[in-house]
Amino acid sequence: MKPIHKSCLTVALAALIPSLSYADATLYGSFRLGMFKTDDRSAVLDDYASRIGIRGTVDLGLENTKGIFNWEQGLSLNTGALGGGRYAHVGAKGDWGTLMGGKFDHPTYAYVGNVNEFAMSALPTGLDVGYVANGSDPRTGFRADRRVSNSIGYISPNLNGLEAMVVGVFAGETSGNVFAGPASTQKDNEIDGYNLGVKYTLQNLTLATAYGAVKSGKDAQGVYGVDAHLWGVAARYRLNNFRFAAKYEQSKDKVRNLTDKGYALNAGYELNGYGASVGFATTKQDQADRERSTSVELHRRLGNAVIAIGYVNYNDAAVSNTNSYKQYNDERALFPIVGGNDTAYLTYRLQF
Repeated sequence: MKPIHKSCLTVALAALIPSLSYADATLYGSFRLGMFKTDDRSAVLDDYASRIGIRGTVDLGLENTKGIFNWEQGLSLNTGALGGGRYAHVGAKGDWGTLMGGKFDHPTYAYVGNVNEFAMSALPTGLDVGYVANGSDPRTGFRADRRVSNSIGYISPNLNGLEAMVVGVFAGETSGNVFAGPASTQKDNEIDGYNLGVKYTLQNLTLATAYGAVKSGKDAQGVYGVDAHLWGVAARYRLNNFRFAAKYEQSKDKVRNLTDKGYALNAGYELNGYGASVGFATTKQDQADRERSTSVELHRRLGNAVIAIGYVNYNDAAVSNTNSYKQYNDERALFPIVGGNDTAYLTYRLQF
């Protein structure tokens, strides 16, 4: 979409929300519709994580510092209704870095976990290690470093390609999410989770590592319901029209004394708007069979639109997983098709 058209949208929105007229605001969105055919299920035409949002800056009257905000809401192309909050934060940004609070991704996901960006369909086709699920979406049980509420974080300025991020979670005792556990007046921790990450970019190579932990949900006997940590490393590299990415992650549930290890590889190629990508992911949890997924996709860019066709294959262990440690049996499924079975898809995505 041309900038002048975006400006018109922002002006129209500012007329409805007068305070936006004092901000440098951008209206953005992604509308996504796909045809999915999963083994043992009928074909379905479904929305897959469409969203709309506003982000921008506000003058604080300070030198080299501006206020920042971001609000993003899910929506459904099937119902035409909003589908729940995705991201929301407010803060400030300057030469000294960025400080923000609200709901956003932690560095174990932002720096390491999110390596399937080569799939132009924007579908999460790989497998994640079994880190404690935050339940922000009951169909997928997003793990507790993605879209985390009650978070306050700091991102350092980029220093010759080096960037660091630190996040703390202050959920109290009554918020009802995984960081606080069931609603309770029993004090557990002042800080319910933390997350640290560093990434370094040198020309076409980006390296990253991150570590996070959750310890919360203390009962009347003083026993924590959640005590887990996650760490990982990732690498991304671009060579002309080729892109490569790899990650390794390991999670540990100290309550159940279970470890889950996994890695993923992705590669993509694009020329004149035509492209292809392949991906492989595998995880192995203690006392469980190894899970694997393989994906292949072809895509065509059309300006701000992308058409993609692809196929995802899961091994039997990933399809039939009923391990209660996962908390949600469908957390590794191809969104929005629950069940995690082999899936072919054709998607159409518009972005502005």
